[in-house]
Amino acid sequence: MVRGRRNPLHLGLPVRMRKARKSAGLTRNVVVHRIGGGQTSAREIETGQRTPTVGSVCRLADALGVTAGWLGYGLGPQQSESTGSTTDGMGARLATIRLERGQTKVALARLIDLSATAIANIEKGAQTGVDVLESLAKALGVSPAWLAFGEGPREIPKKRRVRTIRVQAAHADR
Repeated sequence: MVRGRRNPLHLGLPVRMRKARKSAGLTRNVVVHRIGGGQTSAREIETGQRTPTVGSVCRLADALGVTAGWLGYGLGPQQSESTGSTTDGMGARLATIRLERGQTKVALARLIDLSATAIANIEKGAQTGVDVLESLAKALGVSPAWLAFGEGPREIPKKRRVRTIRVQAAHADR
């Protein structure tokens, strides 16, 4: 890891998945049964050996009763108030924001080391990994939770630097 650079948001997915599963009092087998997947795939996702697709994150989030944006990227509230996370509209959101940013499929593909065909397929509704979707969101300057699931704000809110504020407040008191 390069010093000073933030880890990708999806890297915390295994920890968030384990936390949600344990707080729900579920075993991996129960989660697998709820999502209709293979037992090894749930274990591999939870142990970080496998990167899931955004569709798999939706199914896992529904099975665990959490939001897909929180599970996949740690964005937004943990608890789901609605039922049924979905990737419906992901391709349309990608195409819209890409055109708003003035990016061609080829130019965007070059930015994230992907093929223009892969971008076209995602825009047509194909699934992709949470890692690829996060790279697309970062290149376009939008929230990966919004791009993938339509959850939360379109832009990631900028985090305030608490230390700077404290230092300024200390100097103001003098």
